Order: sequence, then C-alpha cells, then structure tokens
Amino acid sequence: MRKIILVFILGLAGSVITFSQDFNAIPTDKQISELPDGWYKFKMQGVVFDVELKQGKYKKGNITWFDGSSYSGDLNGTYLSGRGTYTWSNGSQYLGNFKRHQRHGRGTLVAKDGSKWSGKWKNNQKNGKGTTFDSYGVAINSGVWVGGELIEKNNTK
Repeated sequence: MRKIILVFILGLAGSVITFSQDFNAIPTDKQISELPDGWYKFKMQGVVFDVELKQGKYKKGNITWFDGSSYSGDLNGTYLSGRGTYTWSNGSQYLGNFKRHQRHGRGTLVAKDGSKWSGKWKNNQKNGKGTTFDSYGVAINSGVWVGGELIEKNNTK
C-alpha cells in the first residue's frame, strides 16, 4: 500500500511541474522609444522597471508585475529573450533560456514545492533530453520529450 501511495504522490509531483504557465506581458510606451541609451528605473501600468534601454528598446534588467511575478535577465524589446529567471507570484520559477517570450533552449522549471524539471525546451514545451526531480532532488524520470510529452524513458536509480 505504501508503494502505491508513493507512486501516486510522485505522479502528482510530476504533474505539478508539467503545467503551462504564461508569462506576463511587458508594457511599453512611445516615450520609452524616445529615451537615450542607459539604465532607467520607472513604474508604468503597475509594472516596476529597472532596465537598460538601447535604441529605444528594453535590453536587460529586472521587471516586477503588480501580481508579484518578476523577471531578471535579457530582453529583446517587449520579449523575454536570452538568459533569465522568471518567478511567478506563487513561488514557481523558470531559470534558463527564452526566445520571443517562451521557454526555449536549456532551462529548469522549479515548482513551489521544490520539485523540478530540467532539460531542453522548444516553443514553451519540454522538447529534448530532460529529467524530473521530486522535492528532495531525487530523479523521478529521465528521458526524451517531444512537444511536452515523454516519448523515451531512461532508467533512473
């Protein structure tokens, strides 16, 4: 009975980190594009910015949204793009690469309970080699994902 409960709990931990969370939009204003290159701290539409602007576009920095979500890292205009860390208001976090406001490349999604999935992403979905870990850091499953689905499982012991 204990094994069945443990398998069920581990299954839930795996499902916790498979959910798809959206990223908040980055507001902009025509006045931003008119500012000279440099670092700026300001608040706009309930969003707090500490960012570098170059040629009128966001390049990198820290952004905190009114719901408590935050981002620190590279930007490309109004997109999360490059390397960064996005933290949702519930405490879940993604650390890794972004491309046009989506998880893309290597990255780790950490759920608020400490369970995580680490591996390759493409267009905001698990895509490539990756591993799911429980909240104690024990590997639950490892393998190859395509379009967010595990298609080839490796042994984890």
